[in-house]
Amino acid sequence: MDNRPSWFVSVCYDGGEEQTSRFIREGFWENYYSEKSGDLIKEIKIGDRIALKATHNKKNKVPFNTNGKIVSVMEIKAIGIVTRNYYDGKKIAVNWTKVERLKEWYFFTFIRSIWKIKPNPKNWMSKELIDFTFNNMPQDINRFRNEPYWKKRFMKDVTYTEEIITVLKQLDGEAHLSYIQEEIRKRKKIKDIEKNPNWRAEIRFTLQKQSSDSKSFANGDDLFYRKSFASEVWGLREMSKKPVQAYSKDMFLAETLMEGEKYDEICSALKEEKRLIIKRVPGAGKKFMAKRLAYSLLQEKDEERVLLFKLSHNQVGGDCVKNSNNIPRYQKCDSLLDESGFMAFCQKAITDHRNDYYFIIDEINRENLNTILVDLLLLFKRDKMVPRDSKNKPKRDRNLWIPENLYIIGMMDMGDLCLRLIDEKLKQYFRFVELEPAFGIIKFSKNNKQMAERLSR
Repeated sequence: MDNRPSWFVSVCYDGGEEQTSRFIREGFWENYYSEKSGDLIKEIKIGDRIALKATHNKKNKVPFNTNGKIVSVMEIKAIGIVTRNYYDGKKIAVNWTKVERLKEWYFFTFIRSIWKIKPNPKNWMSKELIDFTFNNMPQDINRFRNEPYWKKRFMKDVTYTEEIITVLKQLDGEAHLSYIQEEIRKRKKIKDIEKNPNWRAEIRFTLQKQSSDSKSFANGDDLFYRKSFASEVWGLREMSKKPVQAYSKDMFLAETLMEGEKYDEICSALKEEKRLIIKRVPGAGKKFMAKRLAYSLLQEKDEERVLLFKLSHNQVGGDCVKNSNNIPRYQKCDSLLDESGFMAFCQKAITDHRNDYYFIIDEINRENLNTILVDLLLLFKRDKMVPRDSKNKPKRDRNLWIPENLYIIGMMDMGDLCLRLIDEKLKQYFRFVELEPAFGIIKFSKNNKQMAERLSR
C-alpha cells in the first residue's frame, strides 16, 4: 500500500481570474491566499499525487434528489505529480494533466486552498475520494447519502403514499392489498414501520383516503382506485388511464353534419358567455353532438374533462308520500348539482386550472325545468360566485365557486310547445342557440344513412 498523502489544491484566483489554465500551461501551483498554509505546503514531496480543485455549492442539475437543499460539490480540474517543492511555503512545480470531462465530487469536500488526504483503510471516504480522483472510479453516491449527517440533511422521511405509488408501479399498476403491504414491509423505506402495530391499517387507510371511494378526487387526490367495491385489488390511477385520441373541428363537422358557420357561432357564444343552451329537434343526437362539441374545443376525446348528466323524471319534484294524517306530500329529491356530481367536477376543474372542462346537461324539458331552474340560474349567474377564501362569500347553505375554465352546455328540445310559452322569460337568463335538423342541410345524402342512425340515438 502507498502511504504517500494525496493533495487537493485550489484553482486560486489572482485579480478575480481563475488560474487553472496558467497552472497547467506553466507547470506549477502557487498559493495566493493565507500564509498559514506555508508549513503544510512544505510537507509536499516530489512524486506526491496532486489534484486541482474548485469547490462551490449547487442546488440544481445534481445527480440525486437533494429535496431542495444546497449541496457542496468539488470539481476536479486537473491531476498531476509533484516534480519540485521550492520550500517557500507558496510554490511547487507540477506535471499536470487536464481533466477533459466534467468530474464532480459531492458531500465530502474541503473549501480551503490546500487539503491533505492520508491513505487510511479505516477511512472509507478518503479512499473513495482518492480512487475517484486518480483511478477514475465512480463515487458511491448512495453510500454517502446514507451517512447519518447527510441522510439527515438531504433525505426526507418516505410517506405511505410515496411507497404505495412506488410499489404499484413495480407491480404493473395493480395488486392485491396484501401484496402491496408485504412489498412495502420488505422495502423498509418507511421509518420504524415494524415498530408500528397499525402499519397495515395505515396502508389501507392511505389507499381509501386517496381514491374515488372517498370522493377525494374533488380535492385532486384521486391517486388510487379499487377494482370493485368488494375487492381488495387496488390500482394506481395514472397507469389505468387510456390514451386520449386527438379530435378536431373538421372531425366534429364530419360526424355531426353541422355547417361550419353554425359551429363558429356556437363556439364564439360559449367562449364569450361560458354557458349556453342549445335547442334542437327531439331525437336529433343532442347527447352525441354535445360531447363531441366539447371534444372539438378540447382538441381531444378526454372523458375526464367532460361530464354529461342526463336529466330524468327523478328531477320532476320527488316521490309522493303520506304523513301521519294521511295528507300527501312530496319528498324532495337531490338537486341537479348534487345528483350529477357537479360539485366534485367543479373542484376538479379548480385544481386543474390550466385545462378547460365542460359540464353538459341533457334533456332539459317542461317536466323537469321547474325543479332544476334554481340550479340552472346558479350555474348561469356564475359571475356572482366567489372563491372559498373570499371575504364576500355568497349567503347560501353551501359555498360554490365555478372557475373560469368550466363551461356549461344545456341541451333542450325546440319542439316542446310548452317551453315556447316561457321562451322569452328564459332568454332573460340564458343564451340560446337553435340548430336545424341535419336531414335538411345540403351535406346530407343517401350515403349518410349510417351517420343519421348514430345522430338519432
